[in-house]
Amino acid sequence: MMGKQLRYLEIAQTIKTKIRQGVFPQGQCLPSQKELASIFNTSVMTVRGALAELAQEGIVNIIHGVGTFVGTTSVNANTIGLQGFQKEMGNQKRSITNTVLSCEHDITDTRLDKLFCNTDARYSCLTRLRTIDGTPVILQRSYVAQVHKDVFDSYRAEDSLYQYFTSRTGLLVTQGREIMTPILLEDKEKELLKLEGPATAFFSQRVSISLDDAIVLYDEAFLAGPYVIMASRKLGKTSVFKYIINNAGKAEPENSFSDPDLWEDLV
Repeated sequence: MMGKQLRYLEIAQTIKTKIRQGVFPQGQCLPSQKELASIFNTSVMTVRGALAELAQEGIVNIIHGVGTFVGTTSVNANTIGLQGFQKEMGNQKRSITNTVLSCEHDITDTRLDKLFCNTDARYSCLTRLRTIDGTPVILQRSYVAQVHKDVFDSYRAEDSLYQYFTSRTGLLVTQGREIMTPILLEDKEKELLKLEGPATAFFSQRVSISLDDAIVLYDEAFLAGPYVIMASRKLGKTSVFKYIINNAGKAEPENSFSDPDLWEDLV
């Protein structure tokens, strides 16, 4: 049993290397499971395990009855995930507006140097404001190495930044990591989010990691405390999160626990 497990992981690593080398480009359909089993001189079941491992990492997309394709868009992680925000708001039938506030270049920051593993590098920053039904809810700043500055210059507010970044750079993002911290907003952020007095927010710091295990995109977002709350449901070993938007600016979690519409898609 142990040998079979090591074999499927070995095959997964070999396929991953071929994707990294461009042998299997983004969007390309991989050979069938039967063909891969012949190539690797193993069983279809072992190949299926290798592909499942790659699908779990977001490297391939398995479409049953069609085939297995090298991923073409950013990873959809089972974290709160800023990149799933627009889709989630659509599911909740919320009207979301994404506005580009600024695009800056030639930024130097030792903090970013540590994240991107660079020295004395320059970066570009895209600042956006998300409004829900006319209410400012999220202020987001995204950073990339300046070699990708054209991505920000040509970005349109109606596009998904993560998918657009992938399509323009050819970098396959296979992992996202996000840390959320409760904070008190500073005056600048309060002004942009149109909040007065002491105001709280979730401060999200997220990195998008490529197939080469390199950080290629860094995001900082302020999620206004009066309007954004989060729900989590744990089933077995799986935990799923989603945003809840409170236009009233007042949380009532006691009522939310028994709301079937809130929990039905948290599976």
